[in-house]
Amino acid sequence: MRAFFLLYPALGLLLFFAFALLALTQFPHRRAIGLTDLASQQTIWTRVVAGLLVILALVLAVLNEGGGFGILLWAGLLSLASCIVALILSWRPSFLAPLAQFISSDRFPIFFRKSS
Repeated sequence: MRAFFLLYPALGLLLFFAFALLALTQFPHRRAIGLTDLASQQTIWTRVVAGLLVILALVLAVLNEGGGFGILLWAGLLSLASCIVALILSWRPSFLAPLAQFISSDRFPIFFRKSS
């Protein structure tokens, strides 16, 4: 028996991080945390990474649950994750401050950075 019960929270967490990354590329959310705006190149790569996380969650859901229920599961978790991010941003945006500081640093996205 496969451990499907571990897949659902993992997909939800993956989608949560994707939506948090997308939200933290917008200046009003960064201002609520107390950070400055991202450079345009950082914004682009952050959005690319977030989009890849959303696609990865869809692929994992379809591979593990099949086409019908996998897409339904993905859509449900997509809605839940986006609502949680919206609630955190309106209630306690400081909870996302470590992630915002990480994407502002030179360590993110490490695989796209030019070597000096």
